[in-house]
Order: sequence, then C-alpha cells, then structure tokens
Amino acid sequence: DIQTISKQDASPVTVGDFASQAVALDTIHNTFANSDIYIAEEGSDALRNDEELLEKVWGAVHHVHKGDLNSQQDLLKAIDSGQGIEEGDQSAVTKRRVWTLDPIDGTKGFLRGREFGGQYCIALALIEDGEPVVSVLGCPNLPLSSTESTKAIPYGAWSEKEIKDDAATSNTGLFSSSRGCLFVAVRGGGCYEIPLHILEKYLLEQSSPERSSADLPWKRLRVTANDGTAKAKHEATFCLGVERGFSDPKGTVLKIAQIIHGPNALTVDEDGISDIKNSLRMDGQGKYGLLARGDAEYFLRLPKDGYVDWVWDVAAGFLCLTEAGGKMSDVNGNAIGFSDIGKGRKAKLPYHIKGIFGSNGGTFHDELVSAYAEVNGSEA
Repeated sequence: DIQTISKQDASPVTVGDFASQAVALDTIHNTFANSDIYIAEEGSDALRNDEELLEKVWGAVHHVHKGDLNSQQDLLKAIDSGQGIEEGDQSAVTKRRVWTLDPIDGTKGFLRGREFGGQYCIALALIEDGEPVVSVLGCPNLPLSSTESTKAIPYGAWSEKEIKDDAATSNTGLFSSSRGCLFVAVRGGGCYEIPLHILEKYLLEQSSPERSSADLPWKRLRVTANDGTAKAKHEATFCLGVERGFSDPKGTVLKIAQIIHGPNALTVDEDGISDIKNSLRMDGQGKYGLLARGDAEYFLRLPKDGYVDWVWDVAAGFLCLTEAGGKMSDVNGNAIGFSDIGKGRKAKLPYHIKGIFGSNGGTFHDELVSAYAEVNGSEA
C-alpha cells in the first residue's frame, strides 16, 4: 500500500519520491562542494502539512540511510535543498555546478508494481557551464538486455517462473539476477551499464581493499548503427511512454510511425486502440538506457501545447544517450540547451522546445524530424 498525493499538474507523488530525494540530496551535499546548486522535483510543503505522511517518509529514510538525517527537520531541510533556484531568480548559473534530480522518474510505473513490469528510475545529472557532464539512471526493475522479460507484453512484466525464482533467492539481495540496471555516463568518456545485483554484491563486500569498482563488469554501450547496416529505418523500434494522453495527446507519433514504417505500421487491440506494431511502452527515463544499449532506436515525447519539460526529466537521459552515440533534439532537429537554467525560468527547458526526439542518430534522426515536419504541415 503506497500512499500517494497529487500535485498541481495531477501527477502523483509517493513516500518513495520524498524519501529518495532526501537520501540522494543529503549524500551529494555531504560529498561535494556546498556552493553547488541543487534542483530536484519535490518540495516539503506536503510533508509539513501532513504529520502522518511525514512519519511514513521519515520511517522509510531512517530504515535505509545512515547519513546525517538525524531528525525530521533534517529530512525536510534535505528535501528543500533541491529548491535551489527560486522563481524569478535572474542569477546566471552557467558558470556554476548544478545538480538535477528526479527522485522517482516514472512514479506511475512505480505504482503499477514491479511484477506488472512497472518501470521507473532515479535520474541524476551534474551540469557544469551549461552542459551535462555526469549522469546516472538507476532502473531497479528494468530487464537486463537479451533476457526473456524484454519480450514480455507489457514490457518488462514478470513471468511466473521469474516470480518463483526471485522468491527462492530473495534472501540473497534486493535485486533479481535478470533485471535492475545502472547506467552511468561521463561527458567525453562514454555511457556504461552494470547490473544492480552485481553492484549490490560489490558494495556489501566493499571492506575488501583489493577490489575496486573499476574492476566490475561495466559494459560500454553503443546505439544501433545508424548507417543502416544493422537495421533499416523501417525496422526501427519505437520506445514510448505509457501515458499517451501526456506524451502524445494528438496522436502525432502514430502518424510519424506510418511515414517511417509504412502504411501497415499500426495494429489495433481488442479495445479498438491503435498502436505501433514495432514498439514498446514504459515509464521513466530508462527509455534512454534502452536506446543507448541498442534495444530501441526512436523515442518521441510530444506533450500538450504549452507544456515545457523540467530539466530533471531530460538531463540525465540526454547524456546517457549522446555518450552512447545517439542524438537528442527538439522536434525541429535543434539541439537541446541547458545553459539558461535559472535565468528567470527556474528549472524549465527553453520555452521554444515543443517536444523531444531521441534516436540512434544519423539518417534515423533525420527521418524522424522530416516525418514530424510532414505531419505537422498536414495538420497546420
């Protein structure tokens, strides 16, 4: 039973969102320079007005975190340290370090439950001089590449066998041996993936001085080759959000798919709902991890008119994708800019960005932008 509340935009927030933000920001703040700016999704107002909810968050944090959060006031302070840029603040932050955090990106996936394939992640990025330089996507329920769960419908749903196997080994660790991924990207250094169960084992054995995290089996990722040698554009897999009313309210993505994949691109389910045949749907920025490791080639996010994405919804995934050789742009093919964060718009991307395209780059990305222009022109 996960307690939820709704924010002004009707999106849900859970005990897990607050607890994750408190632990992450407390850890970062105590590790790096105090002059850094922190921008995170949640604020503490709801907790200050709901003692029962505050108690639940405090219990969750105290159960797992042994840092400097010694009181509920420390907890609230840690959460609010993520509100580092006030509305209307005109100070330039392009020469400062800015941490962005989405404590649970894909809260609706988190609420769906792991055995139903609910996907979510912790998305963290460091921006220096207006450019993302480090990013982390922690995806606890994302299937490892080439496992049977990647073929499940809905994507990532647990099979009966996997549920039984997990129950039999639940006392050996938090993460299944077939799912749970950490993606890490460094500007100019590439994007890497490691299974969470391997990382967990290393951390539990960290007292061993002869072991280093560099010795772990980090896998460097590359997107699907974008010259057509590995896969043709009409065979490309779309990786899309579950909530179509938010990520594609006009059905534009389906029309784009018909241009790229041809007239037989769509299928219709038993409820009469159309979707792209060669596609998978999931919540959270883990989508960028799938593109980075070559499990999909196209990502599109086309929210309703007037909506502008928050930086924490984009920055971590941006670096993971681009360091794996992929590309992210707005719908017109222009680069996504992070240099103006804090200049009077808090943590929003530039207002001219009407949507986001991610791909394996090259002619694949060109085709995506061209198809959008064709659809957009026909709808004008």
